[in-house]
Amino acid sequence: MKSNQNNQFAIIYQSLYLANLLLLPVISFLVLVYYFHKAAPDTPQGNHLSRFNKIHLYRSIQISALAGVLLGVAPVFYIFYSAQFSTSVMVVVFYFVTLHTAFVLVGMLNLARAMAKKLPVF
Repeated sequence: MKSNQNNQFAIIYQSLYLANLLLLPVISFLVLVYYFHKAAPDTPQGNHLSRFNKIHLYRSIQISALAGVLLGVAPVFYIFYSAQFSTSVMVVVFYFVTLHTAFVLVGMLNLARAMAKKLPVF
Protein backbone atom coordinates (compact mmCIF):
# COMPACT_ATOMS: atom_id res chain seq x y z
CA MET A 1 0.00 0.00 0.00
CA LYS A 2 1.24 3.46 -0.81
CA SER A 3 2.50 5.44 2.15
CA ASN A 4 0.91 8.66 0.91
CA GLN A 5 -2.60 7.19 0.90
CA ASN A 6 -5.08 8.97 3.16
CA ASN A 7 -6.52 6.60 5.75
CA GLN A 8 -8.58 9.20 7.62
CA PHE A 9 -11.93 7.87 6.38
CA ALA A 10 -11.00 4.25 7.18
CA ILE A 11 -10.27 5.28 10.76
CA ILE A 12 -13.61 7.10 10.94
CA TYR A 13 -15.51 4.07 9.61
CA GLN A 14 -13.89 1.67 12.05
CA SER A 15 -14.44 4.12 14.91
CA LEU A 16 -18.11 4.32 13.99
CA TYR A 17 -18.28 0.53 14.06
CA LEU A 18 -16.90 0.55 17.61
CA ALA A 19 -19.25 3.37 18.58
CA ASN A 20 -22.08 1.25 17.21
CA LEU A 21 -21.13 -1.50 19.64
CA LEU A 22 -20.16 0.57 22.66
CA LEU A 23 -21.59 4.08 22.65
CA LEU A 24 -24.50 4.88 20.30
CA PRO A 25 -25.80 1.64 18.78
CA VAL A 26 -28.36 2.72 16.21
CA ILE A 27 -27.15 6.25 15.54
CA SER A 28 -23.63 5.14 14.61
CA PHE A 29 -25.00 2.50 12.25
CA LEU A 30 -27.19 5.10 10.54
CA VAL A 31 -24.14 7.34 10.09
CA LEU A 32 -22.31 4.38 8.51
CA VAL A 33 -25.24 3.83 6.15
CA TYR A 34 -25.17 7.55 5.29
CA TYR A 35 -21.47 7.29 4.42
CA PHE A 36 -22.25 4.16 2.38
CA HIS A 37 -24.84 5.99 0.29
CA LYS A 38 -22.54 8.98 -0.01
CA ALA A 39 -19.74 6.71 -1.30
CA ALA A 40 -21.86 5.21 -4.08
CA PRO A 41 -20.07 5.22 -7.45
CA ASP A 42 -22.69 7.43 -9.09
CA THR A 43 -22.17 10.29 -6.61
CA PRO A 44 -19.32 12.82 -6.96
CA GLN A 45 -18.11 12.10 -3.42
CA GLY A 46 -17.96 8.37 -4.12
CA ASN A 47 -15.47 8.82 -6.94
CA HIS A 48 -12.97 10.56 -4.66
CA LEU A 49 -12.97 7.82 -2.03
CA SER A 50 -10.08 5.39 -2.41
CA ARG A 51 -10.53 1.64 -2.74
CA PHE A 52 -8.84 1.18 0.64
CA ASN A 53 -11.37 3.41 2.39
CA LYS A 54 -14.30 1.76 0.58
CA ILE A 55 -13.18 -1.68 1.76
CA HIS A 56 -13.07 -0.44 5.36
CA LEU A 57 -16.52 1.11 4.93
CA TYR A 58 -18.04 -2.07 3.49
CA ARG A 59 -16.49 -4.28 6.18
CA SER A 60 -17.64 -2.02 9.00
CA ILE A 61 -21.22 -2.07 7.69
CA GLN A 62 -21.15 -5.82 7.13
CA ILE A 63 -19.87 -6.58 10.61
CA SER A 64 -22.27 -4.06 12.17
CA ALA A 65 -25.22 -5.74 10.47
CA LEU A 66 -23.97 -9.18 11.52
CA ALA A 67 -23.53 -7.97 15.10
CA GLY A 68 -27.03 -6.51 15.08
CA VAL A 69 -28.53 -9.80 14.02
CA LEU A 70 -26.45 -12.01 16.29
CA LEU A 71 -26.69 -9.74 19.35
CA GLY A 72 -30.19 -8.36 18.90
CA VAL A 73 -32.37 -10.83 17.08
CA ALA A 74 -30.96 -14.26 17.91
CA PRO A 75 -31.22 -13.95 21.73
CA VAL A 76 -34.85 -12.83 21.51
CA PHE A 77 -35.77 -15.86 19.43
CA TYR A 78 -33.93 -18.15 21.84
CA ILE A 79 -35.80 -16.76 24.85
CA PHE A 80 -39.21 -16.91 23.17
CA TYR A 81 -38.83 -20.43 21.82
CA SER A 82 -37.23 -21.97 24.88
CA ALA A 83 -39.18 -24.19 27.26
CA GLN A 84 -37.42 -22.95 30.41
CA PHE A 85 -37.36 -19.19 30.75
CA SER A 86 -34.82 -18.86 33.59
CA THR A 87 -32.30 -21.16 31.94
CA SER A 88 -32.67 -19.44 28.58
CA VAL A 89 -32.08 -16.01 30.11
CA MET A 90 -28.86 -17.25 31.72
CA VAL A 91 -27.66 -18.73 28.42
CA VAL A 92 -28.57 -15.55 26.53
CA VAL A 93 -26.66 -13.32 28.97
CA PHE A 94 -23.56 -15.52 28.62
CA TYR A 95 -23.98 -15.63 24.83
CA PHE A 96 -24.44 -11.85 24.58
CA VAL A 97 -21.45 -10.94 26.76
CA THR A 98 -19.13 -13.39 25.02
CA LEU A 99 -20.15 -12.46 21.48
CA HIS A 100 -20.21 -8.73 22.21
CA THR A 101 -16.66 -8.95 23.53
CA ALA A 102 -15.56 -10.80 20.39
CA PHE A 103 -17.11 -8.13 18.14
CA VAL A 104 -15.40 -5.35 20.13
CA LEU A 105 -12.02 -7.09 19.83
CA VAL A 106 -12.50 -7.49 16.07
CA GLY A 107 -13.37 -3.79 15.87
CA MET A 108 -10.25 -2.82 17.81
CA LEU A 109 -8.13 -4.99 15.54
CA ASN A 110 -9.65 -3.45 12.41
CA LEU A 111 -9.22 0.06 13.81
CA ALA A 112 -5.55 -0.63 14.48
CA ARG A 113 -5.18 -1.98 10.95
CA ALA A 114 -6.86 1.14 9.53
CA MET A 115 -4.41 3.31 11.44
CA ALA A 116 -1.54 1.22 10.05
CA LYS A 117 -2.94 1.62 6.50
CA LYS A 118 -3.73 -2.08 6.15
CA LEU A 119 -6.89 -3.81 5.03
CA PRO A 120 -9.32 -5.13 7.66
CA VAL A 121 -8.98 -8.73 8.79
CA PHE A 122 -12.69 -9.44 9.05
